[in-house]
Amino acid sequence: MIEFMDYVVQAFHAATDWNPDNSYSSLTATSDALLSFPTPSTLALHVSSLATPNFATSYTLSTLGQIDGSISYLYSTVPLGHIPSQAPSIPLRCLVRGYRDIKLPLPVTLGEKRAAREAIENNGKPTLLHATLALPPPSVLTALYARRINPETLVSFSLYSKSVASPALTSGPPPAAVLAHIQHDTGRYSIEGLGSTDNALLGVRGLWNFGLSPQVDEEGPSIPLYTPETDPLGGFTEFPSGLSLPLPPYTDTKTIYRNRLASKPSLLSAGAEFYYSPFSHVIGLSTGLRFTTLAPHITPTEPDSSQSSPSLTTKELLSFRGKPLAGTSASLLSTAGHTLLTPSNVSHSSFPYTMTLTLTPLTGSISSTYSVRPTPTLALSSQFDFNFYSWESRYVIGGELWRPYRRDRHSRTDSADAEGVLPSSDDHLAWVRSKTKDWFSPAEQTLKDERLQREEENVWKFRLDDSWNVKALWTGRVKSLLVSAGVSVSPVTKHHHSSAATLSASDGVGDLAGPSTSSVKRWTGSVGVSIAYST
Repeated sequence: MIEFMDYVVQAFHAATDWNPDNSYSSLTATSDALLSFPTPSTLALHVSSLATPNFATSYTLSTLGQIDGSISYLYSTVPLGHIPSQAPSIPLRCLVRGYRDIKLPLPVTLGEKRAAREAIENNGKPTLLHATLALPPPSVLTALYARRINPETLVSFSLYSKSVASPALTSGPPPAAVLAHIQHDTGRYSIEGLGSTDNALLGVRGLWNFGLSPQVDEEGPSIPLYTPETDPLGGFTEFPSGLSLPLPPYTDTKTIYRNRLASKPSLLSAGAEFYYSPFSHVIGLSTGLRFTTLAPHITPTEPDSSQSSPSLTTKELLSFRGKPLAGTSASLLSTAGHTLLTPSNVSHSSFPYTMTLTLTPLTGSISSTYSVRPTPTLALSSQFDFNFYSWESRYVIGGELWRPYRRDRHSRTDSADAEGVLPSSDDHLAWVRSKTKDWFSPAEQTLKDERLQREEENVWKFRLDDSWNVKALWTGRVKSLLVSAGVSVSPVTKHHHSSAATLSASDGVGDLAGPSTSSVKRWTGSVGVSIAYST
């Protein structure tokens, strides 16, 4: 379960229409969420609040031998009062990172750029400030400054400072490191630049999405729309006298481009990153591929009543037996209209899945992942790592299982009452529900069902590798609290060195043997609980 401040940062990106998935750093986000999730190792209490639409606070108190905690503050120039901030109302899927449905990276059109410029002129550039101070000593201060300088560019500065253990031996401020990051996202590609004061580390990384055409000019050419009066071949179509068929809506190149992208069944992305430090002469290089399925979603433009022709009645349509002549505008428009008016929310032809392949040439490491969601409540993932230099390998499997809201026999009884079916004889409270079923309006009943669904929804996450390292995490609600309970177990092999005297059976002489080594495998682990409450 992510912290409340991370949830607010995600809401800031969503409010400013920023796509965090279109980045090389998010190439393996799905498998990382299913296989590399953290488990609490202490008893921690988080109290958070969205005090105003622009300001949030969070306090953490944990204990494991000693008591420690942290204080966090966040300020956003974009109002975030529309997001659910109370613990009972926050959807659990917004707090638990699991299988991710990649958002289609649509390019920013000229109209959206003009609208963004007008919004910036009226409200200013979206800015986010976030700082966290961890106590007690050694204290750690982390800060973040993020700013959208234009619809395609995000600039951020991160600060990390940790106090030294013996301040009397050192003079001056505690050591700190600043990381500058800039990202330019056009939808078709994303390029990032990084610079850190720690050893003057410099880096660049980029991501390219295949199958996305260049940006379409809204003021470019459009598909001409003919009417029976302006169609030069309209006389060859077999229309009844005085009648005209309804024509599809006016379609420009932008609408065609959006519909074509929205109907993409999958997305292939390739990226790479490179790091270099001139002080320590450290070089880092990696590259990767990602293939993921996308849920098609086409929303056709509503036809304009001023441009549409008079519609035919049912009797006139039944009496019409002619067909448009092949090659005429009526035939082409009827085919185009049938193609463009595709039903929205078309389901997958198969279950959603994501595959990634990353390679680090300098260290000889290659990693492949495969994540799949066969049902809406179950997601599975596997990862295989191999090193060409040491011939070492590792295999990891994991997944998540959601327990959705289950309607009990009482809800089935309510539906039976609504359909006029007599309830079963073992339900002794049926008469109470029949008396109170009209107390709530349909809207109030819907809100009540959503609240019950949020209260009963929980998720199990598990992970196992070939070294028998086991992790399990449960996240759900207990009354108005968000609770995460996790356990982590791993084997540890300890080697014992000892000397032993062996006695020869032939001559009865005791020979002192050399030191021997024995290994003992033991199991170690940790258990923790994290409790969160927000207002």
